[in-house]
Amino acid sequence: MRKPYPHLARLCAAFFAAVLLAGCGAMQAYRDGNALLAEGKPAQGLARLAEAVKLSPKNAEYRIGLASQRAAATNGLLAAGEAARREGRLSEAEKAYRELQTFDPENAMARQGMESVVMARRHKLVLAEVDALVHKGGSADLTAALDKLRPVLAENPLQREALQLKARVDEARAKDRQAEGKLGPAFRKPISLEFREAPLKSVLEVVAKVSGLNFFYDKDIRPDLKVTVFAKQTTTEDALRVLLVTNQLEQKVLNQNTVLIYPSTQQKQKDYQTLAVRSFFLTNADAKTMANSIKTILKTRDLVVDERLGVIVMRDTPEAIQMAEKLVALHDLADPEVVLDVEIMEVKRSRLMELGIQWPGQLSLAPLQTATTPLTLSRLRGLNSDSIGATVGGFTANARAEDQNGNILANPRIRVRNKEKAKIQIGDRVPVITTTSLATGFVTESVSYVDVGLKLEAEPLIYLDDEVGIKVNLEVSNLVREIISKTGTLTYQIGTRGANTVLRLKDGETQVLAGLISDEDRSSGNKVPLLGQLPIAGRLFGTQKDDTQRSEILLSITPHVVRAVRRPDMLSAEFDSGTEANVGAPSLSLSEVEPAATADGKAPAENAAGAAPAAAPAAAAPAQPAAAGPVGLNFNWQGQPQVKVGEQFTVVLRTTSQHALRGMPLLLGFDPKVLQVAGVQEGDFFRQDKGQTSFNQRLDAAQGKIFAATVRQSQGGKDAGVNGMGTLVAVTFKALRAGDTRVQLLSASPEPAPASLAPLPVEHVLHVVP
Repeated sequence: MRKPYPHLARLCAAFFAAVLLAGCGAMQAYRDGNALLAEGKPAQGLARLAEAVKLSPKNAEYRIGLASQRAAATNGLLAAGEAARREGRLSEAEKAYRELQTFDPENAMARQGMESVVMARRHKLVLAEVDALVHKGGSADLTAALDKLRPVLAENPLQREALQLKARVDEARAKDRQAEGKLGPAFRKPISLEFREAPLKSVLEVVAKVSGLNFFYDKDIRPDLKVTVFAKQTTTEDALRVLLVTNQLEQKVLNQNTVLIYPSTQQKQKDYQTLAVRSFFLTNADAKTMANSIKTILKTRDLVVDERLGVIVMRDTPEAIQMAEKLVALHDLADPEVVLDVEIMEVKRSRLMELGIQWPGQLSLAPLQTATTPLTLSRLRGLNSDSIGATVGGFTANARAEDQNGNILANPRIRVRNKEKAKIQIGDRVPVITTTSLATGFVTESVSYVDVGLKLEAEPLIYLDDEVGIKVNLEVSNLVREIISKTGTLTYQIGTRGANTVLRLKDGETQVLAGLISDEDRSSGNKVPLLGQLPIAGRLFGTQKDDTQRSEILLSITPHVVRAVRRPDMLSAEFDSGTEANVGAPSLSLSEVEPAATADGKAPAENAAGAAPAAAPAAAAPAQPAAAGPVGLNFNWQGQPQVKVGEQFTVVLRTTSQHALRGMPLLLGFDPKVLQVAGVQEGDFFRQDKGQTSFNQRLDAAQGKIFAATVRQSQGGKDAGVNGMGTLVAVTFKALRAGDTRVQLLSASPEPAPASLAPLPVEHVLHVVP
């Protein structure tokens, strides 16, 4: 028999075969895509997944897989590109962005990333030019470097290398500005002045000739102003300052050898006195309190406080700003903290003894009745022992003894700041329902909660020398019984024991508070009258229950100081504040200098007239070295390379000099966050041959600077100095925190200056271990 529609059957078979082949191809493409993704080939893998979706468009698993894998690959490549770009690996970043664009050409983040890479490469070229200009160090070079940095920071304000270069440029320009306003060597030249009622400008003219200084005068200085001065062998700086202050004049240093003289009036100070703006970013101190301190001490009027950021903006003279820096460094300290190690223990002991026989305590009699013969009054006349029922209570023999010992222990550790309250609560919150009835008959109920259990409040006050005062408030409560009111409201009777005290303990000292005792003895009995009171046999005719309960609360508290209050050294806590009219100005003083020797080694003859000026030569003739050979001066540190936190140690600065020296001011540097100065001692170099010396030292703990100067006292001007080897200064430090640090010799100014000096700074590397 011939089959109908043979061509239709062939078409159906071909269709089903194609569907089957497409399904197998889609499955294989899906597997291949996942395998390629696992191998780290996102572009090829996603292409195969897209092929699988195209072969089987209705397969939800393929579509979801393609979408999730595309999102994961996109996020991974973007993250890799951003990380590489931030770290400066621009080629790797470009590779990641380009790979992302192969399967997602319209991705906006990839396009922005490529633009960032192009901009970063352009910035890199600019920064190389800026670095070369900074190395040159000229004023014009620094200005050009800043001009080149400005567009880079405008396009990318967070560019790390650009910010570092800008910091270097700003520091170099600041040093140039400070050098312009600082006193030069001409101010330190020795000078002797003897004038009586001489015109001021004539005196300053002599000073200018001797020291090489240049003077400019304000137009309001009186031309008839006369001065009297007698000063022998002092520095030009000190003599000039005392001379001007005593005549109500002020000076402004224009450069290292130029001074502007003007009247010391309020208007002239506004015209000439330089003001600076400084922002103090506070870490711990309260901004408003710190601002009030600065206003009170320094009389600063231009002060802005930003309490949100903790910033104080101050506008005042550079001297006042330096004093404000010292005040902020003294007060902007972290709050002390302490860890309270608390152990709370409740010891419970209970004993229960119940022994004896509980006899029936009552007999109940009642007429018997049935459902067919109810009880009537006529039947009561015929009641007898057979028609009356009797009910007797139960018979119980009690023999029970219980002993219980319970310890409820809590051992919390809590860290708390100074003068802040710490609270520890262990227990339950018991609901108490309150019912309110209104006149209208409406009844409402409200629920309040009562804390029942253990409650401890501790407020520490950390003192100097690692002592802690603690206000302790301990309360222990428990539910005694439930009370139901007439209206059905449930309330509770709560038992409470508490203690409130103030302690002062040392760091690590333990104090135990005990004696909160609850002792209960209860005795109850159920006996047959008379028989139950017999001494021994009474137990057969009654039962006795003795219940004894005793509980005691023990509290031990141990403070461990985490961050203590440190007493600052005297050099930081006490410093000169200038005068009432000129806050921060250095005190008036005259420094003694050695008489300048002439070419034949003799001191110049003093002026005998008394009215004519007598000035020392511009520079003293240096003493000749004792032996021929190259003149040099070297420094080296001696000290242990490793110390522990809290340990005191000493480092020694030694020198080797072929040149005869009479004195040497030194500037030492250290990290105040790691090291604290405990003492500075003079060395033995200048005390050779039983020489007499003058040693001065000053510490700036906030900046980490030590100034030490030793001068060998001259014996009638004949001491040419000493040479050889010896110790210049010994500094004792205390290690504050772990880390690598260094002690540096930043500058040395030997007198007289040798022909050659070892390069500075000279460093002593130190490793502080915990």
